[in-house]
Amino acid sequence: MLISESWLREWVSPKIGSDQLAERLTLAGLEVNSVESAGPSLDKRIVVGQIVSAEPHPNATRLQICEVDVGKSRNLSIVCGAANAKTGMKTAVALAKARLPAGQVSAVEIPVREIRGVKSNGMLCSAAELGLADSSDGIFEFDSGADVGRAVGDYLDLQDHIFQLELTPNRGDCLSIAGVAREVATLTGAKLKIPEISKAKVVSRTALEVQLKAPTGCPRYVGRAITNIDMQAKTPDWMVERLRRCGMRSINPIVDITNYVMHELGQPMHAFDLKKIRGDIVVRMAKNGEKIKLLDGSSVKLSKHDLVIADQGKAIALAGIMGAANSAISDKSRDIYLESAFFSCAVILGKARQLGMYTDASHRYERGVDSQLQLKAMERATALVVGIAGGQAGPVTHAVEKSSLPKTPEIAFHKAEIYRLLGITVPHNKAASIMKNLGMSVKSSKIGWQVKPPSWRYDIQGQHDLVEEVGRCFGFEKVPPRMPDTESGIGVHPENKLSLYDIKQTLIHRGYHEAITYSFVDSKFQQQLLNKSDAIRLINPIADNMSVMRQSLWPGLLEALKSNLNRQEDRVRLFETGQVYARAQNSRKSEEKSRLGGLISGISLPRQWASQAAEVDFFDIKGDLEALINLTGSMADFKLQQARHPALHPGQCAQIFIGKKRIGFVGKLHSAHQKFYDINQAVYLFEIDLEPLSSCLLPVFLDISKFPSIQRDLAVLVDQTVNVQSILELVRSSAGGLLKHLELFDVYRGDNLEKNKKSFAFGLTFQSESSNLTALEVETVMEKIVGVLEQKMDARLRK
Repeated sequence: MLISESWLREWVSPKIGSDQLAERLTLAGLEVNSVESAGPSLDKRIVVGQIVSAEPHPNATRLQICEVDVGKSRNLSIVCGAANAKTGMKTAVALAKARLPAGQVSAVEIPVREIRGVKSNGMLCSAAELGLADSSDGIFEFDSGADVGRAVGDYLDLQDHIFQLELTPNRGDCLSIAGVAREVATLTGAKLKIPEISKAKVVSRTALEVQLKAPTGCPRYVGRAITNIDMQAKTPDWMVERLRRCGMRSINPIVDITNYVMHELGQPMHAFDLKKIRGDIVVRMAKNGEKIKLLDGSSVKLSKHDLVIADQGKAIALAGIMGAANSAISDKSRDIYLESAFFSCAVILGKARQLGMYTDASHRYERGVDSQLQLKAMERATALVVGIAGGQAGPVTHAVEKSSLPKTPEIAFHKAEIYRLLGITVPHNKAASIMKNLGMSVKSSKIGWQVKPPSWRYDIQGQHDLVEEVGRCFGFEKVPPRMPDTESGIGVHPENKLSLYDIKQTLIHRGYHEAITYSFVDSKFQQQLLNKSDAIRLINPIADNMSVMRQSLWPGLLEALKSNLNRQEDRVRLFETGQVYARAQNSRKSEEKSRLGGLISGISLPRQWASQAAEVDFFDIKGDLEALINLTGSMADFKLQQARHPALHPGQCAQIFIGKKRIGFVGKLHSAHQKFYDINQAVYLFEIDLEPLSSCLLPVFLDISKFPSIQRDLAVLVDQTVNVQSILELVRSSAGGLLKHLELFDVYRGDNLEKNKKSFAFGLTFQSESSNLTALEVETVMEKIVGVLEQKMDARLRK
């Protein structure tokens, strides 16, 4: 938010400089991001002048010869090409030898020169040439009361400073001059000078009734008709300049006044063309599918959750956001209807963003507007309208549903809480004074105070908030640094629990980097990847490509991979731990699951001279998974089972099991998705539930057998469709306790085998804990294994 220092000092003027004031505000939580000059430093020879006469140039059809009074003994003759130059007009005059601001149309010294045979003794300037606007249609026109001969920089007070405040969302009360002035008065002890706002004289009977059909969303609505206004009236220079310093351009006197009151008091207002309103005002919820065309030209389809201002036939404004085109004022408007309303922030919150727009009104209503401000703002705006554009004010229509207005809590504030939370002693009378200066009702009690926050402070709900207010206004910088008083204890960590740190370190040691991505993802990308359309959609997304909650960690990891590849990082190993979100079955509720996801792409090992670079494959990522499962001591229960997944390539996709529980998927990214993400190298991914990795088996001592082991090899022919996992399980189950180790050491496919056959070769190690094994015992077990394989897998020994 932009604040004019000179405007602020009309409300409160502490005896400190601009930099000190900015620092004091920042230390109190109202961060001043920058302090800038209100305008360029203008040459003192650029003055206010009045055109006494304007005659056509004899040698040029588009030029005029203007006689200009600049407050000297004689008038100056200046040739001007501006179409708006006219007799009686007061404008900015650059006298001979004056310099315009650097970077403008002419940064050189203004000469006395002849233009088409006529001597010109200066230059009539536009706002753009003075550095006060990006563009201008003509020369600058000042108010009729501007002092002729006065330096323009002094007349416009360009020595003023503009503070840019970065306010936190809970401080909507400071989105105005009045709100910041209250803070400055409390922080510096300077007197707060609140301008007196008197009730306007009612000279017209024109009025509209107001019906509050949605009091929860709008418990207070104040309206007033003002007739016979002059829309051709000029907005005063002082108001135009103050609006410019707040970042707003002048539009017309009525719009300028509503914007001015909003920046001065903090109350958003709106002006309707009274002639375009049919019947009375109705504040209601919109109908599903109801359409409204807004002032910016956009057409919006509304729902029953949108609050609108309507007349008897149509919606004429989207409450708290923007007016409708069907009731907009124009240069031809003669009668207007001013609105000053309180809209609940709960009803307005996020609506503007859903519609892809931002307005100053919605920004304030979302953060909370003072519910007691509407009548005061109406009287202030009425006085300005009548004073600038004339007209006759009608009676104020005040519709209110008191039961729906925000309730201000009464807080029992213990004095001891200040020291307990701040660690310093603040004098009790100082604490009470701070709270009173902030507009709070403070009554002494046995324990401290009974405090009632003002209507504009929605963020004060408990003792901790009051301590914060006392602390920041007393000065957090006065709190001395002190080591905390803590008692350290020995943490107890169950041996059978596996920490997330251990899991992460295992992957880091294997060359992975941890990624942290958003929980919000692109709806189109996620649906394309997972073939799911039931993602939880955000009501108020921060961007179009972050509109749904993630159902998998893969979309974020793939975006991270793509970002790395675009930066020539072609060997990538990433993992992420986080929540994924899904709708619970047969319920509208959502559920969260903790997952671990990872991907690898590029060469398997960093490039080196001693070996040839090889691309990663399925077995690389399988090995990483096995390292994770090995942490739990459950490798015996770990297995992969061929499966299908919409994100993964058929034939290179597997489900991951620990025992009978499926914990995730692993495989190669499908080529269609690889193309969709514009990735030109193979990608392998895994994603597993974190919960099964959270516990591990405790080590158990086993005696080393005193007896020798016996090794046997077993080579079998099986169909091409048989997977090795099923063979391993059958061998283990049929071998019994004598089998100590089993490994696959060869897979062979060749022309000398039968068609559609392949060969698996296994190494088996047998050992007894109680005696020497005989060859007969081992052969008996081997025969049993072969028999089971022949029976269940149609396997044959390979000779």
